[in-house]
Amino acid sequence: MGNGFGMRVIGFDAYPNADLAETLGFTYVPLAELLAASDIVTLHVPYNEHTHHLLNRENIGMLKKGAYLINTSRGAVVETEALIEALQNGTLVGAGLDVLEEEGDLSDELALLSAPHPNVKELKTTLENHYLINHPRVIVTPHLAFNTQEAVERILDTTIENIQKFAAGSPVNIVGS
Repeated sequence: MGNGFGMRVIGFDAYPNADLAETLGFTYVPLAELLAASDIVTLHVPYNEHTHHLLNRENIGMLKKGAYLINTSRGAVVETEALIEALQNGTLVGAGLDVLEEEGDLSDELALLSAPHPNVKELKTTLENHYLINHPRVIVTPHLAFNTQEAVERILDTTIENIQKFAAGSPVNIVGS
């Protein structure tokens, strides 16, 4: 999308795919270089032990001052406390978040409040999330970045194919085998 606006598009991946970069018109760079050079950083990664707090207290200060952050991945890809500090000190001038760290806690606040000994970390993260939700330079959406007509059609097509292949005795996309 950035190419359509005349942007220089750079990306980071632990496992670069040169064909993909050529097809989509971007260049791979190290993460530190990406953070220092980007006006807008968008995160599109799965959540796992390698991406937990990918953007964190140690590297968020490497961001180009005045940058924007867009996270449509998973909340825990960004360390919430580091994000708040970056907004407060002007490293980030804004953020668009389709996800929040520990967002499950937000949906069950009553249980969190009525627990005999609430988890202090969960309470802290819930308060930090409320801070972000109410921040004037943060836009939070209800985790629907995937919800385009094309994405839903791909999900439906894959589901139909999985059912048909299973019924025909040759299942695909088997998990845990």
